[in-house]
Amino acid sequence: MIKNIIFDMGNVLTVYNAREYIYGYVDNEADYRWIRDHLCASVEWLQMDRGTMTDEEAATSICRRLPVHLHDTVRRFIGEYRMVQPPNPPMEKLVEELFRNGYDLYLLSNTSHRFRIFSKNIKSVSYMKGIWISCEHGLLKPEPEAYLDFFREYSLDPAECFFIDDTPANIEAAGNLGMDGCVYYGDMKELRYFMREKGIRVEEF
Repeated sequence: MIKNIIFDMGNVLTVYNAREYIYGYVDNEADYRWIRDHLCASVEWLQMDRGTMTDEEAATSICRRLPVHLHDTVRRFIGEYRMVQPPNPPMEKLVEELFRNGYDLYLLSNTSHRFRIFSKNIKSVSYMKGIWISCEHGLLKPEPEAYLDFFREYSLDPAECFFIDDTPANIEAAGNLGMDGCVYYGDMKELRYFMREKGIRVEEF
């Protein structure tokens, strides 16, 4: 029986359109690609999420391979990244409903130390019984040890958990360790259908 519902953050609890967000810092396609590829998809970005590199260290490293005119943008982007995150209203409603129905709710997210600053603005986070963020454990989804560490941290039985994430690889990795779940593609009707199929007490959309 499912007792615990585990949520990812970006594009689950909150809404994030990468292209739109990056274009808040640049005004042309070439600069957009520089930021998308060499910052957001960089090794340094993963190391920030793992907690092994500071913002300043990451910015310095990334700037070595970017045009000079983007250096200030890189530092500002990293320092401000998603400090204001639009909520996902249909997911907020689901979180509140699950909480009222007696489920224990948890957050399992790849994110940097910046989370502890901006998370107070995410209403859904206030319902979480436990919060596991990658930078505080030196592990990243979909690494198996990340899930095992999460289970140990909160003494959870994977078979009693249901995981909602927007990345298929993260759901697959969780399933390999006994935690069922569903990829959230932005369709709340579909998500609620799958949850009801698993016996989770939620209303139809």
